[in-house]
Amino acid sequence: MVRYLNILFVAAVVVGAATVYDMKLAAKKSATRMAELQREIEAEEEAIQHLKAEWSLLNQPDRLQQLVARYNDYLQLQPMDVHQIVSAEELPPRPVMLEPIGAPDPMGGYAAAKPVVR
Repeated sequence: MVRYLNILFVAAVVVGAATVYDMKLAAKKSATRMAELQREIEAEEEAIQHLKAEWSLLNQPDRLQQLVARYNDYLQLQPMDVHQIVSAEELPPRPVMLEPIGAPDPMGGYAAAKPVVR
């Protein structure tokens, strides 16, 4: 009887050691993945900072003024008039687009097909 208990305890210790080792490997893999994701996040944040810096460089008023002067013949830009600024209430309503009667269905395909009852 004692022999069977010893074998059972040894087996339990081996199973417990294997379980702890497996958990250690899973934790190590998770930590590695987390560090990799953190590096990717930092790289993306750095890329965003570079893009913001480039955007602010491209939107400098002096640079834009030079571009307007260079391409004014093609663009034919005019200074904005005060009367061009209106509120949302002053805008005309959107036109309602009605489908002509008997026109083909604009959706087509399965999206416009009638449901099939089986």
